[in-house]
Amino acid sequence: MDTAIAAGCVLIALALLVLPDGARAGIAGVIRGSIVSPLAAVQQRAGLARRAFMEHDSLVRVADSIVQRSQRLDEFAAENARLRSLLGLGRALRWGFVPAEALVGRGMGDEHTLVLSAGRSAGVERLSAVVAADGLVGVVQDVDERTSVAITWPHPEFRVSVTSADGAAFGIVAAYRGPADDEGYLLELRGVPFRAQIRSGTPIVSSGLGGIFPRGILVGTVLEQLGETSGWTRTYLVRPAVRPSDVTSVMILSPERNAEGVESVWAPAIEALNRRVIGAGDSLARRARDSTAAAMRKHLIDSLAAVVPPARVATPPEDPR
Repeated sequence: MDTAIAAGCVLIALALLVLPDGARAGIAGVIRGSIVSPLAAVQQRAGLARRAFMEHDSLVRVADSIVQRSQRLDEFAAENARLRSLLGLGRALRWGFVPAEALVGRGMGDEHTLVLSAGRSAGVERLSAVVAADGLVGVVQDVDERTSVAITWPHPEFRVSVTSADGAAFGIVAAYRGPADDEGYLLELRGVPFRAQIRSGTPIVSSGLGGIFPRGILVGTVLEQLGETSGWTRTYLVRPAVRPSDVTSVMILSPERNAEGVESVWAPAIEALNRRVIGAGDSLARRARDSTAAAMRKHLIDSLAAVVPPARVATPPEDPR
């Protein structure tokens, strides 16, 4: 069939070559209108479809590039905020600290440790406090020449002596392991004297007892009371100020800085938390006063209703008609 069609095309072409110019032009016009024109239209539509497909692919690549850049910008903004907060912490401390990066890898096979990029050559000593801009991170456990390993507060062996921001209550903070720990990381404040009751939202800071952590490092805020132990002490659930998984840069405090104290470093944050607690207490007090006043008004109205008999309404006489 293909051979026959090819032979027919050759014969037609030879016949057209020997025809006069006028007849050949007329036949060429008929062929262009019936065969070539539809093929040209099909080719034009195919070119348009190919161009649209290429433009769509280019737009998709541009959109993906914009999304990727926006994600990177968010990461850069977060990193910029962390660096700004770290610089602010350095300005507040002024001296007695070693900046370090928390490396990606974990040390000693424990998920609650951080490998820090500063060691003995930078002046880091064992049992030095590790802090971030938001508060306490952990303590240095081992020191090498150029790196060190710190345990963070979720570690089972971590303990810190703390006090409430107003100094009214003391206790020991450790990692909490219990059913109330929905987020996976919470702290437990133990050994608070029974006479010292702490309100929710109260800031908890390091007390300076023990010589490892200086007084004034923000540890967290009180969430609620967990229970009482033998009627003599109270236990509270504490929300930490720092999540170790979010830490990328830290400051390692020197023993000389511990002796000087850091109470002024986190004072603005603690004051803001105290204002929030006072505002929440005032709001609750207003609500209590409003509810008490409403209850008193209701009681007074009920009492008056019970004492004063209801007024009798005179009924008109019946019409004799």
